[in-house]
Amino acid sequence: MMEKVTIKNITAQLLDIPIKRPHQFSAVKVSSKSFVLLKVELSNGIIGIGEGTTPGIFWNGESVETMKLVIDQYVTPLLLDQDPVLTEALLQKMNRQIRGNYFAKATVEMALLDALGKWYNIPVHQLLGTLHKDKIPVRWALASGTPEGDIEEAKEYVTSGKYDNFKTKSGKEAPEDDAKRSIRIAEGIRAHSTIGIDPNGSWDRLTSMKWMGDFFDAGIDFLEQPLPPQDVEGLARLAAMKKVPIMADESASTIDDAMRLAKADAADIFSLKIHKAGGMKNTIKVAGIAEASGISCFGGTSLESSIGTAACVHAYASIPNLDYGSELFGPDWLADDPVKEPVTIKDGYIYVPDKPGLGVELDEEKVSAYLRQ
Repeated sequence: MMEKVTIKNITAQLLDIPIKRPHQFSAVKVSSKSFVLLKVELSNGIIGIGEGTTPGIFWNGESVETMKLVIDQYVTPLLLDQDPVLTEALLQKMNRQIRGNYFAKATVEMALLDALGKWYNIPVHQLLGTLHKDKIPVRWALASGTPEGDIEEAKEYVTSGKYDNFKTKSGKEAPEDDAKRSIRIAEGIRAHSTIGIDPNGSWDRLTSMKWMGDFFDAGIDFLEQPLPPQDVEGLARLAAMKKVPIMADESASTIDDAMRLAKADAADIFSLKIHKAGGMKNTIKVAGIAEASGISCFGGTSLESSIGTAACVHAYASIPNLDYGSELFGPDWLADDPVKEPVTIKDGYIYVPDKPGLGVELDEEKVSAYLRQ
């Protein structure tokens, strides 16, 4: 009789990796990106890897430091010596004993599925239900901090053929100024491309309603999370205007959130993120609610390296209603990548890895170089 395979060891490390240029979110400007690197070792010697990261603690209340603490202190005792084949049961066990902490849980699920994929010698997307497509369009986020810089950056990317669709980050300035700046960028690249606008929940209802007509005239692709996450009624009012499509991001994190938004007709598009949903499987469930409700999906990012980005691609590429593509540009945004071969992004598309597990292999020298001391 074959010996039962169990989870032998779990280790979580913090990495700090520089980025190519500063990136302006609504609440903070960053020049490096921090990650939790998770390794789940099975008793048969297979090691699954996962990656946890957030836009910042301002976004959802979790940070890489809280993720590491939760994994070390609470997740590890639950999973050691358990059967990795029973991944769904282990995830439910975590949910019963650890409330919230969706980013930490998604990191654990990622590592478990990577380990299972390597063990079964299949890509993770086959564990999720197979593919709908083998590549996904990628939209680049313009966040240089100035409209002139964003316009130039967009034109350069279109000319080079690297990216041809964009979005802008808003929220640093007053909402009125943000709206004017976004229209300025849209008009500046009108002959080349279009943009979506992402205020990260920093605008108010009146400002958003006032500018919807101008956004429509400027050819804005979508308005992503203009209002605070809890203002579902406000999002519904904006969606009812039938001007620019309303995309829900922070408001559409969990399965319960997706149901609430769908019932309220509060979004035209869901921005998916595997970390905010608590994992790849939950993300696919959110997309299923959207599909049943006539809502499109967009493949969002928490600005992962090739590790987390690969996980996103495996999940997103299995979703039939991913009508708005993705923004999986994280590996291009980082100054370095902790894997031997980064995921493939070319001609405006990201390609689904076809190797076992997530399909990426750690570069241990780089991991050592960026390890937080």
